[in-house]
Amino acid sequence: MLFNLLVIFSFLVVLLLLRQLINIVPSLLACMIRWKESFNLEASVKLSRDRNYLALAMIVPFCLVAFRYRLYSPGFIGSMSENSALGLYFAIFIAYILLRVMVTMTFRPHKMPKKTFSTAVKASYSFFIICTLILLAVAGVTSVADVADDYVRNAMLWISALIYMLFLIRKMQIFSTSCSVFAAFLYLCALEMIPTGILVVSAIIF
Repeated sequence: MLFNLLVIFSFLVVLLLLRQLINIVPSLLACMIRWKESFNLEASVKLSRDRNYLALAMIVPFCLVAFRYRLYSPGFIGSMSENSALGLYFAIFIAYILLRVMVTMTFRPHKMPKKTFSTAVKASYSFFIICTLILLAVAGVTSVADVADDYVRNAMLWISALIYMLFLIRKMQIFSTSCSVFAAFLYLCALEMIPTGILVVSAIIF
């Protein structure tokens, strides 16, 4: 019941932001192809604001897809009720975001220009939107085609991993505009590998 209500809610929210989504998709795709586009997007007050709103709006559908296909599946979730498990997915996502914020504040390179650092950090919003849209498209197509959930889950995990890897490359390229490649790599490891590593390890251990 809760799952269905959240599906309707997320659909209405995305519908309200449909115009902004259509306008910003070309910029988001450009950010995936060229790292410089992330600076161009941040330079536009309207585009960056719409991107931030859309990233926020994508949280619910992303968590619903992750729950539906068990993209994060530690053993203890199997013993929980549907509503409890769904709530846990949202709690884990929020905890992951808070951890990213804490790590970002802790390891912020003070010698790096604020604009460069902000652009690199907020690039995750753009890739998150694209990733969620692709996962939703895959869910829709495979649902109509009646593909087994296990195959869909594996496909979604690979898609998410590839998009995340591309994001890491673009983020390092953005860092590299203000520091050496080696320093950019170290910043990337500190800011990304810590929160994402904890998330992945927690799924394996528990």
